[in-house]
Amino acid sequence: MASPPAPRHRVRAQVNRPLVAAGLLVLLPLVVVAERLHRGAGRRVARWGVAVVAFLCGVRFERRGRGPGPGSPGVVVVPNHSSPMDIPALLWAEPEVRFLAAADLFRVPLLAAAMRALGTVPIDRRDRYRARDQLDALVDRRRAATGSPGDIVVFAEGGIAPAGTRLPFRSGAFSLAIRTGAAVAPVAIRGSDRVLAPRGHLLVRPGLVTVEFLEPIDTGGLTSDDRGVLRDHVRDIVCAATASTS
Repeated sequence: MASPPAPRHRVRAQVNRPLVAAGLLVLLPLVVVAERLHRGAGRRVARWGVAVVAFLCGVRFERRGRGPGPGSPGVVVVPNHSSPMDIPALLWAEPEVRFLAAADLFRVPLLAAAMRALGTVPIDRRDRYRARDQLDALVDRRRAATGSPGDIVVFAEGGIAPAGTRLPFRSGAFSLAIRTGAAVAPVAIRGSDRVLAPRGHLLVRPGLVTVEFLEPIDTGGLTSDDRGVLRDHVRDIVCAATASTS
C-alpha cells in the first residue's frame, strides 16, 4: 500500500508536475517523428525520454529478472497495474514490448500518434467479442510479419487498481497466450503508486520503481478450459511478488 508522501515530496511533486507536462509535450511528437524517419527509432527516443524525465524528477527505475527471451514463440507479459507510471517503467525496462491499450486513449490526438508509432494496439475493452477479434487480427499480422506473435504487454486487471488494492485479473491475456502457444511472463511492478498515485494528475514524487520479471509459464498443452486456472495462478504469483519489499 502506498504510504502518505512526506511534506518535502509533496513540494517536489508540485515542482515536477510542469516538468512532466512539458516533457510529454516535447517527447510525444519526437517519438512520432523519429519513428517516421527510421523504423525502431521511436522506441529508442521514448526510452531515452523516459529516462531523462525520470532523472529530473528524482525517479529511479530498477529491473530484475530476465524478461522475454530471444527465440521464443512470443510472450504475453502480464504485469500488475497500480499507477500510470507502470507504462514508462515497462518501456524503460523492456523497450521492445508492445502494449495493448484501451481504445478510448486513442481519442487523444498527440497521445494516439505516439502510441501508434510504438505499435500500441487499441482494444475495445467494453465489448469482449470485438476485443477477441482485435487480438486475433494482431496475432495474424505479427505472425505474417515475423513468424511469431511477438511480445505483448496486457494489463490483465483492465485498468489501474485503487491505491493499495489489486483488481481481479481478466481472462483475455491468458486465452491469447493459450491460443498462440506463447508463454506468460508475470511481472511485479513495485513502488509505482508511491511515485505517482492512481489519478495522480502528473504529481510525480521522487522514489524507486522496480520492474521484476518473474519466471515465465509455459502454456504448451493447455486448452481454453484451462484459462481460468492459469489466470488465477498468475494473479497469485504477481500479488505475492508485489507484496514483497525485498
